[in-house]
Amino acid sequence: MEIERAETDLLIVGSGFAGLWAAISARDAGVERVAVVDKASIAMSSQSRLCAGATIYCLSEDDGQVWLRDIVEANGFLSRQPLVEEILMTSGERLRKLEEWGVRYPKSPAGEYMRIPSRGFQHLKMMVMPRFRDRVGGSAVVDALRRRAIRGGIRRHPRMLVTDLLQRDGRVAGALALDRSTAQPKLFAARAVLLATADCSFRGNYVCTDGTTGDGFRLAYDQGVRLSNMEFLCTNTGSPRFGFEGTGVALKWGGRLLNAQHESFMESYHPDANAAEIHELVQAMAREVRAGNGPPFHVEMGDAWQSRIGPALRGIGGFMPVNLAKLDELGIDLEQPQEWVPAVQSLRGGVRVGPDGQSDLPGLFAAGLTEALDPGLFNGWSTMRAMGSGERSGRGAAAYLAASGPALPRSDEALELAHRATAPLGQSGSGSLRPDDVIERMQRVMFRPDVGILKTHEGLEQALAETLELRNSAVPKLAAEDAHELVKLHEARNMLASAEMYLRASLTRCESRSSHFREEHPETDNDRWLAWVNLRRSVDDGMVIETEKIPIGDYPIQPPPAGASQ
Repeated sequence: MEIERAETDLLIVGSGFAGLWAAISARDAGVERVAVVDKASIAMSSQSRLCAGATIYCLSEDDGQVWLRDIVEANGFLSRQPLVEEILMTSGERLRKLEEWGVRYPKSPAGEYMRIPSRGFQHLKMMVMPRFRDRVGGSAVVDALRRRAIRGGIRRHPRMLVTDLLQRDGRVAGALALDRSTAQPKLFAARAVLLATADCSFRGNYVCTDGTTGDGFRLAYDQGVRLSNMEFLCTNTGSPRFGFEGTGVALKWGGRLLNAQHESFMESYHPDANAAEIHELVQAMAREVRAGNGPPFHVEMGDAWQSRIGPALRGIGGFMPVNLAKLDELGIDLEQPQEWVPAVQSLRGGVRVGPDGQSDLPGLFAAGLTEALDPGLFNGWSTMRAMGSGERSGRGAAAYLAASGPALPRSDEALELAHRATAPLGQSGSGSLRPDDVIERMQRVMFRPDVGILKTHEGLEQALAETLELRNSAVPKLAAEDAHELVKLHEARNMLASAEMYLRASLTRCESRSSHFREEHPETDNDRWLAWVNLRRSVDDGMVIETEKIPIGDYPIQPPPAGASQ
């Protein structure tokens, strides 16, 4: 088998906000050879491009410590506070750089930035509708970053799926990738690798997350590094008929969730009613089902659609304005009640990293939603944490490279990995399985309310047993007819690995905190569980799970005393 070969100093896997900021940061710090690889189009097919681009920037007039407290409290005190604080306090400088590169955020006639409150926080504000040339929203920012990366001479390798990482002498030494069109293997020899591949949606029914399949999680796990916060799965809400990434705006500005009796029920579950945080909404929907009040559920926007909600969503950029135009074309009237369901969006864990973005394996870095920073999902914060962690990890990778020598991957290992990665190609026959078959079975396991919303011990144990059965019995039978299906096969394996991590971590955390709700342990327990759940691959291919106490005494933001209200 012929393996194409490329050499670089730093290989970045993923080209959204995090990956591009990392590439620019590393190049500016003196790394001569930086390459970005993406399983789709460079910069133009990621969640970053599809999002609205709402971003939290902490400006000079803002109280950074108050904002930090907001973030830490909203994340159940599981945030890695030094990393969060750095991202927050340096956000203004990133805003200045983006403006230098041509990005513009709306300002008032007096020249002040126009900002709106960020859902999920008390004090934080975010900027919306960034513009760059003829683009608005996330596509505007990512296009500006892409152009900056091109100007910096950063090499770009689109439509390449990374299937394996390689080590040499206890350090990362590169990666093996497959061409999505031809299935041709390619070896990237790299002295450092940075994972910025986003999170894992298990190909759920939330809009714009189809490509987030846990690729970076599995790549890091196979190398024996620790991952954290894998028990936190964000389930959003949306239509079962069409994509809609504006529920937060809709329910804050006049929309209501209705149960099967057409009653607005959130007032019974949370003081913020329909404006409550995402996990409160989906947990209340699950409880309404138990009470016989659903499904179906509907969202009712009424007159607020024309007066506030629709104009806001049409102007924010990203995916929604195009989508709303299509809904208008199809005659779907959003003033009328629309059926609404819980929708799996994102597994919020990631690779455990140090202050420089480096994992347990020397030379392997992570950023964005591939990095374990905090377990929540909030408007504007995911964007800023992606950009900030990308900048930090790119800088950290540059420092590592300045102090390290060569680490060439072994050709025999690369050849073995290439054979393994391509072996299922053309192996269809009696008893073989298609990737879509396994993905559908995995979704039936993972998308149950007692596994993803109101978790029960019995439900999690049953799901884990079924997931292990899929891994051990179904995966060996996977086959692919062509290169496209081979990519889906590897994505199915990545999602199954992420599912096992999620289930084992969920069983370990015996309390309820943020989106992690355990029926048998409904209270938050800071005495025992102010800790991170870490997991890693053992030498015998098992999964080691450990708890790591959060050094809360060394952090600036402390939880309230037991019994005190937050």
